[in-house]
Amino acid sequence: MKSLNASPSLAVPFSAWSRLATTCIAHMTEHLYVGIITVVLPVIATALGMNMAQAGFLVSIRSLAAGLSNVPSGLLADLIHRRSLLLGLSLILLGVSSLLMSFAANYWVLLAFMVLGAVGAGSFHPQSLTILSAAYRERRALALGVHDSSGNLGEIIAPLTIGTLLTFIDWRSTLQIWAVPGLAVGLLYVLFCSEIRTTASVSRATFKRALWYDVVTNRAVFALFLISVFRAMGQTSLLAFLPLYLTLDLKLPVGAMGFYISLLFLFGGIAPSLSGYLSDRIGRAPLMIWGSALSAAAIAVLPLLAQGIALGVGCSAVGTLLWALRPVIFAAAMESAPAEMGGSLVGFIYTGNMGLSFIAPIAAGFVADAYGLAAALSLIAVFPLLACFVAISSLMAARSRP
Repeated sequence: MKSLNASPSLAVPFSAWSRLATTCIAHMTEHLYVGIITVVLPVIATALGMNMAQAGFLVSIRSLAAGLSNVPSGLLADLIHRRSLLLGLSLILLGVSSLLMSFAANYWVLLAFMVLGAVGAGSFHPQSLTILSAAYRERRALALGVHDSSGNLGEIIAPLTIGTLLTFIDWRSTLQIWAVPGLAVGLLYVLFCSEIRTTASVSRATFKRALWYDVVTNRAVFALFLISVFRAMGQTSLLAFLPLYLTLDLKLPVGAMGFYISLLFLFGGIAPSLSGYLSDRIGRAPLMIWGSALSAAAIAVLPLLAQGIALGVGCSAVGTLLWALRPVIFAAAMESAPAEMGGSLVGFIYTGNMGLSFIAPIAAGFVADAYGLAAALSLIAVFPLLACFVAISSLMAARSRP
């Protein structure tokens, strides 16, 4: 897999990073809404009387809906070249979803409004990653890593802020306040961020042919698709069940639980920038292989750690290792297909990430109901381990080809 070890090295002038800064603000805002799953969901689950399987189903359906929206979003972006408009609208949709969820009277209404927000989340990344990949080709992994870190900054802010809000007001009022960032930043992005045409237009026939041969049936892309999916399965299920484990098994108050989750996101926020920087210099494969293996080990030991420093170090390690993988995977994927297929490529991989990863929370939910939340965390560790096996197999296959 040649793309795994690509390592461009040209510098980008400091003044050219403004587009990255603007898109990172939007990405941070988009990731604020992960806090609805990690912090608000346990409170909602208690208020509406959900069991663990229902909570897992809620997260899984959200993931599935987000995944299914990625492909049309990516295809539309590659065809009409209105990425800034689509990116801003996705943030607005997240804000509207949060507002509507605050009025949900029962489980099924809550599910419907959560799906609406999932469409917004699923529409975001085909725009942002393609814009940055085209703008910073010589430092692609670094740009995608900083972009990832900005999203994780939103995930650091969200648990602490939402946890504080829930201490003083109910979950419905919290969701109403949380609608404001998406609505405001999304509208500003639509109004003030110019469109960037990443490639020249191509005919529909050429586009369809490239989509099939350069994305869907591309062996290098498919391997990276699997690595990304297994990594996402671990992250999706971890974000659903680690807060539940901390709250229900360890009996931590919401504020303390929010602290541990913020610690995970803090180190997860720093790691992608560092991994992107290293990946541009030493290649993609080593980081994917070792990062996946160590992520699995870190998740597996979490139930063995006592509250306090040990648990804090464990959460920090998981955030560092698991979150560092994403920009490396996407940088390798962007180098495996033509630039004009960037949106479709991101949509294809994110559909797998969000669409197929819906299996993981459901499986973890059933394991948690049958054997406990600690056992569910042990199951979650299997997913990044599978990503490691795929990365090793792909590298060996690439080296064996003439």
